[in-house]
Amino acid sequence: MIYQFVKTGFAVVSVEQRGHGESGSPSGFLGKEPEDMMEIIDFIDLNYDFANTTHMGLLGFSYGAGIGAILQAIDQRINTVVLYHPLTSLDSLMERIPIQNLIGTTPTVTNLDNIQDAFDIANVNNTKNLLLLQGASDIIILPEVTENFYYHINGNNRSDIAFKLRPGKGHEGNENDINSLKYSIVWFKYFYYDSSINISDLDNEINAITLFNFNYPKSNISEIFIIISSIFLFVGLSLLVIKFKILPFWYKLPIKRISDDSREGKEKYKKMMIFRTISYIGTILITGMIFSAFNRSLLYGYFIFFPVLTIIIMLFIPSELHSNWKAEWRNWIKNDSVPFAYCFSIIIITFHYFLIFYNLSASLTLSFTIPIFSIASLPYFMVGLGSVIMDYLFLREIKGRHALILIFIRPISILIFLGFVPLPPFPILGGVFTHIMFIILTGVIIYYIRHLVLMLSKFYKNSFSLYFLVMVPFIIFYMRVFFRII
Repeated sequence: MIYQFVKTGFAVVSVEQRGHGESGSPSGFLGKEPEDMMEIIDFIDLNYDFANTTHMGLLGFSYGAGIGAILQAIDQRINTVVLYHPLTSLDSLMERIPIQNLIGTTPTVTNLDNIQDAFDIANVNNTKNLLLLQGASDIIILPEVTENFYYHINGNNRSDIAFKLRPGKGHEGNENDINSLKYSIVWFKYFYYDSSINISDLDNEINAITLFNFNYPKSNISEIFIIISSIFLFVGLSLLVIKFKILPFWYKLPIKRISDDSREGKEKYKKMMIFRTISYIGTILITGMIFSAFNRSLLYGYFIFFPVLTIIIMLFIPSELHSNWKAEWRNWIKNDSVPFAYCFSIIIITFHYFLIFYNLSASLTLSFTIPIFSIASLPYFMVGLGSVIMDYLFLREIKGRHALILIFIRPISILIFLGFVPLPPFPILGGVFTHIMFIILTGVIIYYIRHLVLMLSKFYKNSFSLYFLVMVPFIIFYMRVFFRII
């Protein structure tokens, strides 16, 4: 798209909003971004002589289009606007995705109710030269919301505002549609240098638009080779380190007791199970009460605060094999820390290799990088690793059949938290059925992750570091796909 506008004669600046890609800080969810964009225009004005910042065009998609709808209303330097399915109504979005209790308060969003969207800011007097492109089959930004915005700015009675409903097009379908691109080009050409265009008949005018041939390579072969080579690197390092480092150290260790079957040992085991279970449930009760009062957030409460608090408590509840928590962790440092360090180093080397070369390939092919070497990635690591580390510490040295408790205690913990911070089902994600399945399957998924880790630990003689091996790919995936609202 950028190429087409450049070849048509426009200077194009592509902006990466906060919380997206390599930009720092979490998203402001429309609350900060319009002001960011005004600063960017100031920067362009000061540093690029070829750009006419008194007469700028604006094109945006979805969330970015929602920012654009606000920006064009508050900055008179914006002259012409094309918005693809703009996020103009936060209320409409939150009716289908309850972000207020899913995300809650963040460092940049202290109160969602205080954020003004395009319906609050844009009006008949501050909106001009606007084209709205909306997919009729869009389930993310609903067509009726964009149409209501069109009427809100009195577009049906104005010649400089148009609304095109694209039949059969969904969210991505509209963005990738050739005719939608042609509508955009026609609109900008009319307001900048070709007043002979009849914008009241866009369907006919786009027939005169010929797109420039641009065959930029889109092959993902380099990404596939990087993934394959990362797997080979991991396997090769594992074979070497296991054979020459981990196993020689392991064979020198004294035989480790698996369980204490004495009467006293069984009593200790029973008390351990009771204390850990009570602590697990007690921690979620405390978390629920705190977050119901200060930050009604499932992500910050259940997936960050609850695991961190539980991890701290579980460190002080030893198994029946140790007299106290100090003895247990001294034993871990003496016997298990070395295999952990070796295994963890394999994982770190492999993922650093993957990320360095993947991001290099992405930058060379104008694709999305994975900005994992950033402070903004910290919440994602906490969400991805917090729960599994918490459950690892809860289940450490618990007998196999008793580990099934996780399948039950996990859903119970979610239900308790939802009692304090209600989260209604997401209609956009399947409604009540998906909601129930999420609650039921959380414990099952983590239980089988534990089984996978235990299977791998037979080779690596360590289980703790292997949770990183299992979960870091998911963290990388989410950092690659989703913008950083948390």
